Amino acid sequence: MTSFFSSPETFAGRLLNQRYRLEHPLGQGGMGTVFKAFDTLLDRPVAVKLLTPGKLGTAGRNRLLREARAVARLNHPNIVAVYDAGEDEGAPFVVMELLEGDSLHETPPANLPALVEIAKQVCRALAEAHVHGIIHRDLKPENIILTPAGAAKLTDFGLALSPQPDSAENGAFIGTAFYVSPEQALGRELDGRADLYSLGVLLYEFSAGQLPFSGEDPVEIISRHISEQPAPPSRFNPQVPPGLDALILRLLEKEPEKRFADANQVLNALHTALGEPPSSA
Repeated sequence: MTSFFSSPETFAGRLLNQRYRLEHPLGQGGMGTVFKAFDTLLDRPVAVKLLTPGKLGTAGRNRLLREARAVARLNHPNIVAVYDAGEDEGAPFVVMELLEGDSLHETPPANLPALVEIAKQVCRALAEAHVHGIIHRDLKPENIILTPAGAAKLTDFGLALSPQPDSAENGAFIGTAFYVSPEQALGRELDGRADLYSLGVLLYEFSAGQLPFSGEDPVEIISRHISEQPAPPSRFNPQVPPGLDALILRLLEKEPEKRFADANQVLNALHTALGEPPSSA
């Protein structure tokens, strides 16, 4: 598998577990490569995320496979479907729904109403995951896919392990420094409110036009998440209404108990912040 990860395109045509035929890479990161592939058993195109052996360690590999199987039991229009998970020659892989579209990082929302609509869909996805005890832990624009039909699909539940300096498998946290909650950065026990903090960062970024906290290195960014209060988004974008301003700042509270209790509360608050009737979802 070592040669594969240095040159993933050479693995086109490989058959994983005598079932999934890899076609070509869709993207590559520190942990491995996502391929367009074909499920020869069910006769359908799929995406296969093949992880680099040795990056995860035994505990990380077991956690990834366990959480992939948990996500596979979810069925929600705003969550990318996970079909299968396993190992091939010691390399763990996850088989997922193949989507058309770009990430939120690649295609930012055109305006505040578009941003709020995406956030509502993300809230619905988080509510479904959290009720099943699944915490994302790495919510960021790269993990939200916008389909041509207008759906926002959340990807990489529990799968977005990164070996970059802003994360650590056996250290303080797993995630991305720009979006990590204080409790996650400190290695504390997590619940769904950690994902809500990350959602707050995302909302701040696209409403204010900048991240709430930045810095020269991940350590500085994480320190600011833990100790500094963000300026209101409206300071940088006067078009942000007071209700949305307050909602974002509440999501970014340092202590989880000061945030919204769950994603459904955030969903209702998003409606109310823009002068809409509360959702019954």
